[in-house]
Amino acid sequence: MGCCGQRMIMDAVAIGVALLAFVSVFTVMKLGSSIQSSLVGSASGCQFPAVFNFGDSNSDTGAASTMIRLVPPPNGQTFFGKPSGRYSDGRLIFDFIAEKLGLPYLSAYLDSMGTNFRHGANFAVGGATIKPEPSVNPIHLSLQLYQFEQFKSRAIELYNQGNKLYAMSLPRPEWFSKALYTTDIGQNDLHYGLLLLTEEQVKASIPGLIDHFALAIEV
Repeated sequence: MGCCGQRMIMDAVAIGVALLAFVSVFTVMKLGSSIQSSLVGSASGCQFPAVFNFGDSNSDTGAASTMIRLVPPPNGQTFFGKPSGRYSDGRLIFDFIAEKLGLPYLSAYLDSMGTNFRHGANFAVGGATIKPEPSVNPIHLSLQLYQFEQFKSRAIELYNQGNKLYAMSLPRPEWFSKALYTTDIGQNDLHYGLLLLTEEQVKASIPGLIDHFALAIEV
């Protein structure tokens, strides 16, 4: 492939990344029928009792480490002093959001050891994609949303049983409609596309990715 062809692919990817990034940032919002505006300028600030995140390695806080293998050093060395399941030497953007909201760092949904989901859960997994194909990771966005629905249903069921242990480790049922929902995903769809598809197929796939992403958010 000549320089011209490579440049065209990079241009297509750049456009796709920009569009997906815009959509991802736009979806840092409250979902559900009771969506409310954040309290801008008020003394109390934004009040979200819980956060639920979906995505890939940009916001994975331990799922890939649990599912595949431990994230090795030097990841985590700057802030945590050791690998923390994050593909970063410190905190992720998602961690700073939690800090600003006065919430603890979220545990990965797939990590069952020493986790607490009182203030939300993180469904992001390194290598995840928006669409099921092409991908080397089975935990794509639609599956993450399915996991969330299972988590929500089970959490409400267990909480309503009145067990104090569940009450301390799971969100209150009414928090799901008041929570902050975030997502950062899409880069791997383009990455795998460049490895497996032609230049024209990569460019043609971008609108479909955005449509699939938007549909998942609506659900």
